[in-house]
Amino acid sequence: MNKKKLGLLLVLCMTLLLCGIFGYFLWHRYHYAVSNAVFVQADRVVYLSFSKVSGRIIKLYKSEGEKVKEGEVLAIIAKEDYLSKVNQLKESLNRVISEREALEITKNKIEREIELKIQQVSKQLQALKERRQARIFQHESLQARLDLVRKDRVRLENLFKDGLISRRDLEVKETEERELINQGEGIKAEIKALDEEIKALEGNLNLLQNERKTLQSLSYQIKALNYQEREIKQRKDEANFYLEETILKSSLSGIVAKKFHAEGDVIAPGEPLYAVVDPESFYILVLLEETKLRGVAKGAKARIRLDAFPDKHFEGEVEEVLPASAATFALVPRDISAGEFTKLAQRIPVRIKILRGDRSLLRVGLSGEVEIKRLR
Repeated sequence: MNKKKLGLLLVLCMTLLLCGIFGYFLWHRYHYAVSNAVFVQADRVVYLSFSKVSGRIIKLYKSEGEKVKEGEVLAIIAKEDYLSKVNQLKESLNRVISEREALEITKNKIEREIELKIQQVSKQLQALKERRQARIFQHESLQARLDLVRKDRVRLENLFKDGLISRRDLEVKETEERELINQGEGIKAEIKALDEEIKALEGNLNLLQNERKTLQSLSYQIKALNYQEREIKQRKDEANFYLEETILKSSLSGIVAKKFHAEGDVIAPGEPLYAVVDPESFYILVLLEETKLRGVAKGAKARIRLDAFPDKHFEGEVEEVLPASAATFALVPRDISAGEFTKLAQRIPVRIKILRGDRSLLRVGLSGEVEIKRLR
């Protein structure tokens, strides 16, 4: 009898326990959305490469799993060809600059000499013209005086014929007339000589002004060299840029997730060399069945457990419930236009922000389980 009662009591306890477990299961599923379609993802997974240059890898400074800092050198490729190009352009640039500076010195020297000569010749020409004008005025004055003397001589000749004056008085006037004529001829000769000098100086002035065309030609040469200098500088800056690109630096702080090449490999521009993950950008991606979306919204608390670390727990909150199912962007989406359709529960991506837990344990791709507390 005691055994029968004990058996009934045991069955009753087991039944109560199972009912309690089942009740807790129902309560838990009502208040929590549970899924094992959980993956660790990262917003910043950067593939680092020599984006502009190619060559043989000389040195790799980091291995997989090592931490890197932003701006830290990760790798170097052979740079001899790029350095040679930079040196050649430096030599070309120095040669063009030297040639331009020499032409500028020559142009400035010629310009100063021509301007100085033009000033000197212009002053001489002005002085000769003023002197010629003075001689013309002197000749006109002398001519007026000569006309008066000639009239006096004619009058004295008439008086001499009438016997009213002596021969001496007439000869004095004739002598004065001849002297004035001789002075006039001398002034005319001087004016003619001045005209020849003026003509010669004007010819020299024209030659000097024509030499300015030489300066114009030098200016064109200097201008061409300036254009050439700018073009070589641009090419040199570009060559320096490519030379600097032979050193690969990290664009972010993080952990090396993958190394794709070894030292001695020849790498092409844009070919990935390292994959670096920013640990601060880790988040949990949950592919939650559409039937479990009730109460799952932004701000809902979540508990995460990863299969790789079953004794470690992480806490977070829903950051976003994405607006399309995971199948929407599949590479080969289902074609239901012909009427062939099998109803399946679609999974909606839910992004969870990690609030607590050891982030150093996280790795992209780890899977686990999540419990999201539904919001009422």
